[in-house]
Amino acid sequence: MLTFFRRNAGEVPTEQQLLTDRFALFLSDKKYTQGIRWTIHLIMWLAMVLLYTMMMSTNYSESMGVTMVFVVRNIIGCMVFFYFTFYFVIPLMLRGDVVPATVCLCLLFYFWSVISYLSALWLMQDFYLTNDQLRRDLIRVVGGGWSNTFSVMHILRISLGVIMIVAPPMVLKLVVDFARSATRSLRLERDNLNLEVSFLKSQLNPHFLFNTLNNIYSLSIRNDSLAPDLIMYLSEMMRYTLYDSNTDKVALSKEAEFLKNYVELESIRYGKNADIYFKCDPESLEMHKISPLLMFPFVENAFKYSHSTQADHCWIHASMQMEDGRLVFEISNSKGEMPKNKEGVGGIGLANTRKRLLLLYPGKHDLKIVNEPDVYNVKLVLTLI
Repeated sequence: MLTFFRRNAGEVPTEQQLLTDRFALFLSDKKYTQGIRWTIHLIMWLAMVLLYTMMMSTNYSESMGVTMVFVVRNIIGCMVFFYFTFYFVIPLMLRGDVVPATVCLCLLFYFWSVISYLSALWLMQDFYLTNDQLRRDLIRVVGGGWSNTFSVMHILRISLGVIMIVAPPMVLKLVVDFARSATRSLRLERDNLNLEVSFLKSQLNPHFLFNTLNNIYSLSIRNDSLAPDLIMYLSEMMRYTLYDSNTDKVALSKEAEFLKNYVELESIRYGKNADIYFKCDPESLEMHKISPLLMFPFVENAFKYSHSTQADHCWIHASMQMEDGRLVFEISNSKGEMPKNKEGVGGIGLANTRKRLLLLYPGKHDLKIVNEPDVYNVKLVLTLI
């Protein structure tokens, strides 16, 4: 009994998937060009200018001139700290030059101490300060002179404040770099998966075509009237493999129809003496999708093994149904002694299917194969939800 139905369905990505794909595309090496990089850095520093201006205006009621002196000091210090750390200190650490990297990192704090002293000196000489606490802090910095500016205790005293100032741009840089690295790894993993699946499918299609054309050839040389019917079934199957299967997921109904066509094609060749059927429940297959050509090697393999038995003892029983969100596919066939000239041939499809299951459904499939002298049984349970 052969039961099937046709259903067209399109896989619509979710908003989260679209957002992830767009973010990944933006952070990819193709889109993240030098111009985009400079633009992002410019936007980041303009945002930092706005942030520092708001902080100074909120904490101190000073003139715009005084505020901008502090803003310029912070921006210059942050930029030197930022670029020197990421493009010089960190590469030194990655090369294993820990001591030079540590020395360079200490020099950054001394640089901050110098520009802080110079900005304090400028403010005391050329600006009027209304905030008493700010004036006392600047007098203490200027009064300490250059000796205090370069003292270790002074560097340790200002280090926490410096870190709090330079932390926002550096954290932002680390987050973007981490996101780009993760995106690159995920994209590479996906590309490798797609390449391997494409390679497996490129192996599968010629393998299937080779066997089917051999079947048609054997009938055509005998002028068998069934040859045109086989060509029609082959045409439908090739349409599926060439067009419908060129997506990540296909409707489970189409996969069932493809298997039905193959079973029908082989059933004609085997004749009425063979006990061959493929059962499936159309309603249970509705609204489900599956990776294409996943179960075909099992069906093809069943006909290969059953063909080695005598015609009056040949049987192939296959079924496909959904049970609680899981696809249960089972196929059994009679099995005889394989001819010596065919031993070791035809294992490509099964090996590819095992790989595809591991790649596409990790932890979501259960494949059991029983290979006995007279029976070959395959049961695949696949979680599709």
